[in-house]
Amino acid sequence: MAKFIFNMQGLLNIKEKLEEQSKTEYGKALSRLEQEKNILLNLENKKQENILSFKESINSGVKPNYIDNINKYINFIDKKIEEQIKNINKAEEIVEEKRLALLEAMKQRKVLEALKEKEKENYFKEELKKEQKIIDEIVSYKYNKA
Repeated sequence: MAKFIFNMQGLLNIKEKLEEQSKTEYGKALSRLEQEKNILLNLENKKQENILSFKESINSGVKPNYIDNINKYINFIDKKIEEQIKNINKAEEIVEEKRLALLEAMKQRKVLEALKEKEKENYFKEELKKEQKIIDEIVSYKYNKA
């Protein structure tokens, strides 16, 4: 029996590589999103620490200049938090784009694999028919000879 050869094996290989590349990009995008969320968490922690410091300074009767500086720093952190939220939103959009690209790559690979399986199945059916025909001819030959 001859070996099955899929005509589009090269294309299937390319689709598999594209899928792997999409998985890698998706993973990197997820990692970047987590980094951005960690940055936001750190900023929020700094803000909370400074708010506590601000409250303690008000109660302990320190100089107004110090209180003003802490207040300015808290406002600065608030602006950084707003920027970081925008960064997170952008990172989430990128993650979604990469996820959709990965799904598309997987779909294309699966379509080609399904086609390969169907062709393989048809190939083996044809080979079976050929073998059966040869067997029938041999049986017929032996019957006619006898």
